[in-house]
Amino acid sequence: MNRWLLKHRRVLGVLLGTSLLPTRAPAAAQAAAPERPLLVLAIVVDQFRYDFLERFGEHFGPGGFSRLLDGGAVFINAKFTYMPNYTAAGHATIFTGSVPAYDAIVGNAWFDRELGRVRGAVSDSAAYLLGLGGRAAEPGAASPRTLEGVTIGDQMRLATQLASKVVALSYKDRSAVLPGGRRPNGAYWFSTRTGEFVSSDYYFAELPVWVRRFDASERPDRYFGAKWELALPADAYRRRPNLPAEQSQLGGDFPYVVNGGIEAPGPEFYSAFELTPFASDHLAVFAIAAVEGESLGADEATDLLAVSFSSPDLIGHLYGPDSREVEDSFVRLDRTLARLLDDVDRRVGLERCVVFLTGDHGVAPVPEYLVSLGIDAGRVTGNEVQAAAEGALKARFGAGERWIQAFVNDQLYLDRRRLAQKRIDPREAERVAGEAVLAIPGVAAYYTRSQILEGMLPEGPLAARVTSGFHAARSGDVWLVTRPFYMISEWEGGTTHGSSYGYDTHVPLVLFGVGIRPGRYADAASPSDIAPTLAALLGIEAPPQAVGRVLSEALAGITR
Repeated sequence: MNRWLLKHRRVLGVLLGTSLLPTRAPAAAQAAAPERPLLVLAIVVDQFRYDFLERFGEHFGPGGFSRLLDGGAVFINAKFTYMPNYTAAGHATIFTGSVPAYDAIVGNAWFDRELGRVRGAVSDSAAYLLGLGGRAAEPGAASPRTLEGVTIGDQMRLATQLASKVVALSYKDRSAVLPGGRRPNGAYWFSTRTGEFVSSDYYFAELPVWVRRFDASERPDRYFGAKWELALPADAYRRRPNLPAEQSQLGGDFPYVVNGGIEAPGPEFYSAFELTPFASDHLAVFAIAAVEGESLGADEATDLLAVSFSSPDLIGHLYGPDSREVEDSFVRLDRTLARLLDDVDRRVGLERCVVFLTGDHGVAPVPEYLVSLGIDAGRVTGNEVQAAAEGALKARFGAGERWIQAFVNDQLYLDRRRLAQKRIDPREAERVAGEAVLAIPGVAAYYTRSQILEGMLPEGPLAARVTSGFHAARSGDVWLVTRPFYMISEWEGGTTHGSSYGYDTHVPLVLFGVGIRPGRYADAASPSDIAPTLAALLGIEAPPQAVGRVLSEALAGITR
């Protein structure tokens, strides 16, 4: 103890009304204190609509999703509270407890006005990729430098003077980097060029030994030529929509031979491999290697392992949520999850863990499928949006100029510098562009930067979601909102997400394990609530930019 503190401890004790000498709680109080979890296992499934749990539930065994649903706290009304809903934004929200307005992750990419180009959410021109071959010769890897604030994992490390360990894994770089936060022990993602799990020199000078050992011995090459077949008899699946494949891309050509159209493992194969449930199996094995390699859950400082399964999103984009491919991928993911939970149970003990399960966004049905059922749906292309807006701006302000710099995240980025040079009121330019696009069938509304900044949006949940998704430095100038079941997409088939509608925002939220009160909860919730709830459970500060609430109804020993 500091000499000055020793000399004056009695005086300070009187002034503070307590003793500064260490004391032990009474035995009864110690016995009543909840047991601190050894490990937080964070499971995120990319493109995980809530209704998948209900639609596919009859196929689930007892050890995977059902284990968490039956023994955990299940929030049946959990929705993202912002738009647009994309992978990077969703992962940032889950682990910061925030929204894009505050954590600054407004999409998978955005137009960077300083760079004058579109940039990826976690792309970093100063970071070098790390793989089995060492550090890449040229920069251009990934890092969390674009994230504003910190994550729940960062808060865990700060609260324990870095004794807590944080490791994040995924097939996508953004789905590992953002859950890992600012200062994890490691974040790893998959390289379709080499078939390895890689990282960035933002974290360390070289890959840890356990990662290099895994990359050398547990390669996806063993799946080369494997067949993705239905895991269940064909008649066990929901009836496949009767649509031409070229119209709907709803698939159904099982089995799929996984080789990427080449004769030996290479980049084409690794890209094809990502589009199968085998990639989820591979990631789960890597997750257990991380538990062993980093000794996660081995001491009293609570560790965090974040595992984000990317393949369901890749499969879902291509075939849509009503396809047998998506249904089968979740049947298989259930089995993968069961093995992962069993392995964590053997190595750490699930009775000493907290597990949460959620999704980063939902997904829209394939429009052509809905049209075949007589439901109004359709596609709007980005090219026709830009052409309509650019044409109106040229007609109003001058044909010799180019007024739009980019169209990203369903947002038009106007050339604000040119508007200023021409002394054009940006409010008028935004209005002209918005009104032009509003004439396109399928576009329901538009909101402008000026409306948002001046607090002039109409009241209602849609405007609130736009405001929560708006970051002044990174968002566009004219936000477009499509009608239900319409999407802005360059694809002729498949589907996407990003809207404010329930099919894109409603996701599972399940808490399981130490300190969790099982049950089904219908109160409004959000993935933004996960980080504050974990902070309350662990007795630490939530991330400073968090806006979510503590899900106190699901915490044992806490009254509302």
